[in-house]
Amino acid sequence: MTAKKLHEAGVALFRAGKAADARQKLTEALQLAQENSRQQAEIYNDLGVVNRDLDDFEAAHAALDAALEIFTALNDKKGQAQTWGNRGAVLEAEDLAEEAVEAYKHSATMFEELGESEMAMYVWQAVSRLRTKQGQYIAAIGAYEEGVSNMPKGSFKRTVLEKILKAPGALLGGGIAPAAPDEDEDEDE
Repeated sequence: MTAKKLHEAGVALFRAGKAADARQKLTEALQLAQENSRQQAEIYNDLGVVNRDLDDFEAAHAALDAALEIFTALNDKKGQAQTWGNRGAVLEAEDLAEEAVEAYKHSATMFEELGESEMAMYVWQAVSRLRTKQGQYIAAIGAYEEGVSNMPKGSFKRTVLEKILKAPGALLGGGIAPAAPDEDEDEDE
């Protein structure tokens, strides 16, 4: 079996809720991927996620460190951003909230710089969810607003999300001012 097939099988096992079996397949895939750095980085990244699911945080960090090192050597910014997001999830699972937020913010910033606004929004949602769990509701709204503000202007998704963000102000009797529209925004977009 090829490294690619074993990697795909590992991901499928993880999605089926079989994390221990997934870890074994991904480890086998890694052994076969010795000649392909990008493939190794992707497998390490997935191993980090699987190990987080198994509460093996030391192994999760080691796998994500390896992924980040390879993605950095390859100058693969998207891979780095994904790895930082996964690191945030591991730190969150370890109840290291502030470290998790910093890792998530690093990931979101990288995605934004790459023009990957939807991926960045997904990461900002993780920050918002984490802040909500902490009872930091203003910070949670702020994280969500940060993600929305970096989405393409005039996009349908941004428009809908901005309306959702305005709703709490209306529900609280106008206590929260709605975001001001961008002056340079083209109405036809």
